Amino acid sequence: MKSFHFACTLALAAASSLLPCVTEAWAGEAGKAETALPQALTREDFQGLLERSPFIRSLDLPGTIVLTGVAVLDGSPMATFIDTEDGRSMLISDSPNDLGWSLVEVRRMDDLEAAVAIIARGGGETFRAYHDEDLIKNASQRLRFGGGSQAQQLAALGAEDILPDWVNQIEDPVQRGQAIAKMIEGGAFDKSPFGAVNVALSQTDPSARGTVMSAAFGRLGGGVGGVDRTAAVARLNTLPTGRDRDFAINGLAHGLVGSDPQAALKWANSISQEDFRKVVVGNVTRRIEGQSSRTGKR
Repeated sequence: MKSFHFACTLALAAASSLLPCVTEAWAGEAGKAETALPQALTREDFQGLLERSPFIRSLDLPGTIVLTGVAVLDGSPMATFIDTEDGRSMLISDSPNDLGWSLVEVRRMDDLEAAVAIIARGGGETFRAYHDEDLIKNASQRLRFGGGSQAQQLAALGAEDILPDWVNQIEDPVQRGQAIAKMIEGGAFDKSPFGAVNVALSQTDPSARGTVMSAAFGRLGGGVGGVDRTAAVARLNTLPTGRDRDFAINGLAHGLVGSDPQAALKWANSISQEDFRKVVVGNVTRRIEGQSSRTGKR
């Protein structure tokens, strides 16, 4: 009996000596299990999503940005664009603008209708923009009928960014408009003739704006740069009835005298302001008659 009790005592002692080891092993396994559970998320985990959220980034940006003009200044290409969603205009060159966008390349600079502008955004993303008169026209009508003040700004680009310094330094707005008109008539915008219209709209003085507008559409009506008349008319039709449109018609009519006298006279008669219409019709008529007289002598 004594031997039985002795054996039991030894067994209990052995079990007691092993208990700390078992407890430690169990605690270790429990700790591992705890660290394997999902941990609470912090704001830092979402920083990338907050900075580049797909819900606030335009997924169809190329569809809203439309090319309106191209040029080369001081050997560097630059291009002008409008955002057809809000009417905002912008100038983009090879240096990043305030949005961080830069111009990578412009293909077919000699033909705005066929030109392709490649723009780089932050993060290395690029997209392409094209000229589209229908988008410009539709956006202008939408903004105008929506009551916004951006209809006029739709194609305005900020002449200070694309005109020579000597022009920007002319303080008298009328003289400044005349200087810009002479630049346009001299072919300064022939590679981007629609850009000349944008420059016209950027003039705040009505007299200067009218002078530049007439010069711009005079070149368009003459088919400068191979611009099709349909495209020129489409651009004119984005202008609301009023002074700007009347001066645009004045330029278009004079530009058409050489190629289509009848169309020129028809356009002249469509000017809304009566007194101005009479003056333009008279001038266009004299030019047509003079042209016919010279042709007869030949």
